[in-house]
Amino acid sequence: MTHYQQISVSFHMLLFFFNRINGGQFLILGVAVLFHTAVSGASPKIMRMAHVYQIDSPSGIGLQAFADKVEEYSEGRIEMKVFPTGQLGSNRNMYISTKTGAIDFCVPNFPMLSDVVPEMTIMTSGYLFDKFEDIKQVLADPQLGQKWNEEIIEKCHIRILGSYYYGKRVVTTGKTPFRSPEEMKGLKIRAVPNPMSLAVIKGLGGNPTPMGLKEIFIGLSQGVIDGQENPYPTIWSNKWYEVQKYAIETNHQLNAVPFAISERSWRSLSAGDRAVVQRASDEAMDIISGLTRQFESEIAEKLKAKGMIIVPHDELDIEAFQNAVRASVKEKFDGKVWPAGLMDEVLAVGKD
Repeated sequence: MTHYQQISVSFHMLLFFFNRINGGQFLILGVAVLFHTAVSGASPKIMRMAHVYQIDSPSGIGLQAFADKVEEYSEGRIEMKVFPTGQLGSNRNMYISTKTGAIDFCVPNFPMLSDVVPEMTIMTSGYLFDKFEDIKQVLADPQLGQKWNEEIIEKCHIRILGSYYYGKRVVTTGKTPFRSPEEMKGLKIRAVPNPMSLAVIKGLGGNPTPMGLKEIFIGLSQGVIDGQENPYPTIWSNKWYEVQKYAIETNHQLNAVPFAISERSWRSLSAGDRAVVQRASDEAMDIISGLTRQFESEIAEKLKAKGMIIVPHDELDIEAFQNAVRASVKEKFDGKVWPAGLMDEVLAVGKD
C-alpha cells in the first residue's frame, strides 16, 4: 500500500467513526491534525528525468549517476524516476514536456534552444573551440552563456544546469581520403538538415547533401553520398564502417549537450535542494565527459580493427580548414542570425 493510499484509508476510517461519536467537533480537529501529519511526513518529492540514450552509453551512465546523487545528497527528500531510451518520446517531445513541467529534467540540444535564442546557434559552429573547456568558459560568461540562459528561463521556462562533452566530429569517406579543403572539393557529404551544418560542410570543401540519420547507411552504400560527418560513437553504433574506408580527423566541431531542469520544478525546490541538484549535475556532467573521451579513444581502435584507415588530425591542413569554415559560417550567420561580431566575441573568451 502506498503512502497516499494509507492516508486515504486513515481518513475514511476517521470519517466512519465521526458518524458514530458525539462531540464531533473534537474529532474533526483530530482528523485535520492526523491528515496534516500524514501528508507532511517523510514522503519524498518525486522528480522525473527522461532522455533518449541507451543506459550503457556514457550519457546513460552519467545521467543515472545524476539521479543517484540527487537521492543521496538530498538524504531521501527527493526520489528520482528515470525514463531512458526514449520511453517518453522523442528528444523534442521531452523538451516540450519539461517546458510545461510535466517532466522535471531533460537533455535538449543547442539547435532546439537556438530556435528561441538564435545566438546559441554558435555553439554548433565549426572550429570555434579547441577544447571542451573553451565551451564551458563561453557558457559561464556573463555576457554570453549566462545571458542566454536567462533568456531560456524567461522564454522556454527551463534552466540549463550544465553541459557535457559529446565528442568531436570527424568526416568519413568510402574511396577518397583528403587532407585539405582543396582535396575535399566535389565530395558529396551528408549534412544534418540545418543551416549551420550546410555552412560548415561547405567551408570544409565538401558538397553538403541534407539527409536524415536513418538514410545515411543506404545513401553511403548506394553512392548517393560519398561520406558523412559525426563523432566516433555515432559512426560505430550505426556500423558505417561497413560502407566507409577512411576516417579523417578534421575535429571540425566539438559537440556539447546541455542538461536542463523545468523552471517550475526549480522554483519548487528549497535553497538546500537546489544546491543538491546543482552539485549532482556538476558531478554528472564531469562523469559523462570523461566516459565520452574514453569511449572515443576505444572506438577509434575498434574502427581500425574493422579495416578503416584513420587519417590523423596532425596530418591535415587545419589552418586552411579553420579559415574556410569560419568564413563560410560568418557569411551565413554574422549580422543575420546572430548579432554582428558575435563570433569574434566568442573567440576572444579566455584569451585575455
